[in-house]
Amino acid sequence: MKTIINEEKFDMDDKSWIDFYTSHGWVVIRNTLDVGVVDESLAQWFDLKSKYANEMNLPLEDYEQEVSQWRDLWVEGGVFEKLIFEPYLHSIAQNGMGWNGSRLLHDHIICKPHKGSNKKIPWHQDSMFWPVDTHGCSTWTAFMNVTEADGCLEVIDMSHLEGCENPVDFMAKEREEFPENSLRVILPIESGSTILLHSLTWHRSSPNLGEHDRPAHLALWIHPDAKWRPDLVDWHPVNEHVESEPKSRLEGKKFPHFGTIDNLVSPQNDIHSGTHRDSGISMFDASQIIGNQLSLITNSDGGITKILSDQKAIDKIVQQTINAQFCSDENAIRVSLERLRVSYLAYELHKARNVYNDAYANWWSLAGEDWYNYFGVNL
Repeated sequence: MKTIINEEKFDMDDKSWIDFYTSHGWVVIRNTLDVGVVDESLAQWFDLKSKYANEMNLPLEDYEQEVSQWRDLWVEGGVFEKLIFEPYLHSIAQNGMGWNGSRLLHDHIICKPHKGSNKKIPWHQDSMFWPVDTHGCSTWTAFMNVTEADGCLEVIDMSHLEGCENPVDFMAKEREEFPENSLRVILPIESGSTILLHSLTWHRSSPNLGEHDRPAHLALWIHPDAKWRPDLVDWHPVNEHVESEPKSRLEGKKFPHFGTIDNLVSPQNDIHSGTHRDSGISMFDASQIIGNQLSLITNSDGGITKILSDQKAIDKIVQQTINAQFCSDENAIRVSLERLRVSYLAYELHKARNVYNDAYANWWSLAGEDWYNYFGVNL
């Protein structure tokens, strides 16, 4: 597979970007946000992180070691609401897709820290993760200059023309092979610029090896008449906010729409065949599996964050794990359980999480898989 570094970038008023996007499944648009909006976004994000860390009684640096994704930022108001409701981003989505309207599925910031939990995000297509019946697009907006060393986005050119595969598990082995004639394009980007990405385009990002964190704002856009398909993606967090019936138009207060809602005929075939789970842990149900096993170890049904905040429960998990000879390192067990506590609490309080699933993977390799086999697979 050939690899190139992208040099094709467009100004917003140069409408040839639409044809480029239609052909390639991605496009870089310069200066969609001015310096003032970027600075305002970074300031509000820092304030939110600081507030969230304080509510969890954690130093900000410790919080940032474990949390790398913050969802539904627009509901916090301020500049993040402005990014969604003013035509910075939804107009790009509509023009690129040829729609008369659009609907927000959700927005989030993903930060690749230059230290702490920082890995590759594997090759995937966004559509495989969205609980809707048809494809859409996302806007990926840089809040800082992002080079290849900083972990910029990479795409397989024109891969949006090949259809959708089933959901990829980020905790499993990454897809490594594409057709020999595929073209991998590395997309460095300047602060305030936006990548419009088709939801069928294969993409990934490499680890951040640079000197600063790499925050980016992502907004996921669907056709405003897209139908809700929780049967295909039963684990997605947005499912709990939908206020319509399965296979009808996805609607709810968390999914604002813009422009005209034209009727969309559902495709005859499902976009993919649904989420397939192998035995063991996966990104789709890691939190549930580990939560269930810790409840069984402690013989408690009081909720996972309560268990992980109770020193007696922690002591019991540590002792039982050592007694079962699953791990003899008491300090490593306690560190792993504290990482789990932070991960569960961050999501419970703020819908924030570690996009790499590091805390779950760490516990699984330390003792979780042994506990899984001990209790049986029906957790």
